[in-house]
Amino acid sequence: MENYRRDIISQLPDDLLLRILSSLSLKEVMATSFLSQRWRSLWKLGSKLKIGNKDFSELLVKWISRSLAISNPQILKSLDIKLIPGELDRNINSLYRFSSLVKTAVSCGLRELKIEFLYTSLELPSIFYACGTLETLILCRLHFADGPPNGSLSSLKTLCLLSVKFSRDESVQKLLSICPVLEELVVRRSGYSNVEIFTINVPSLTSLSIDYIRVGSHQPAGVHGFVINAPSLRYLNIRDRHSNYLLFTNMPELVKANVEAVCDQSESLIGSLASVRHLSLCSKSSNIPYHAGTSFAFLEHLELCTCSSECWNLLSRIITDPLTLRVLKLKSVVLVVIFHDGHRFLLKTVIEKK
Repeated sequence: MENYRRDIISQLPDDLLLRILSSLSLKEVMATSFLSQRWRSLWKLGSKLKIGNKDFSELLVKWISRSLAISNPQILKSLDIKLIPGELDRNINSLYRFSSLVKTAVSCGLRELKIEFLYTSLELPSIFYACGTLETLILCRLHFADGPPNGSLSSLKTLCLLSVKFSRDESVQKLLSICPVLEELVVRRSGYSNVEIFTINVPSLTSLSIDYIRVGSHQPAGVHGFVINAPSLRYLNIRDRHSNYLLFTNMPELVKANVEAVCDQSESLIGSLASVRHLSLCSKSSNIPYHAGTSFAFLEHLELCTCSSECWNLLSRIITDPLTLRVLKLKSVVLVVIFHDGHRFLLKTVIEKK
């Protein structure tokens, strides 16, 4: 009876124990594996690993790799790695441990990989570029090194590039070209990215989100922006306050678009939006060309920002086209300056008229 009371926690169901393990550090999880045969394999049922800098010791990485290697393949669904700046660059053993961990994860049927290196160079092992099970890849605040010339992430459907630095413009195209079934792309661009023209040429893409509103002191000097060729695109979301070049190709499947941009627009923008049913448009540019042959025959919901005088010309053209328009919202941004206790506060208020 006394032994039973001491080990009463082991009598709990797996689901509850996994919730307990998820709240522990990886080092503590490793310690539980020595309790019994059941605990030794229990943590693997969670199928998700989150590794921080404190968990990246040689002992822990070896334990993870060894434990996964002798397990049933297809066990690991998600791997989340976050390391402090310079950790991998300072220690060659850390580079080896990272590479070993990724290799093991790939062999275990990895489906989701998230890596945040806080502006450290990332070089993935060559076996990663042949991973046939990976469905989601999230890269955050790191320098992405070019992979091998031949590769294929044949199952990758979701890709997030969040403040990722590339070697050159072609590096972006190279990465996207090895994702033949990519459906969702999220780009958070910053001055750190080291890319002038961000080319997105993905025939299978159905959802695209671009956020380019913060550049800090790294504002590019020359021509910089986006070229988008995505004929299967259905959902488009762009917030871009810095590009001076935007080029869109025809997007006949587009259903919903939310566009906030500051640079002078080419006719390709309005023309590419012709098939949308839901459109939100904000452009501080005085040049929003409207091609004479453009017709918004399917437009049902329109939100237009009145921050540019050109918007009224655009509105007069749009509302004469569609017979399907059901909702019209005009939004104006008002800046309010408030002084309090000697401090100056700037508030942005959005006023909507329906």
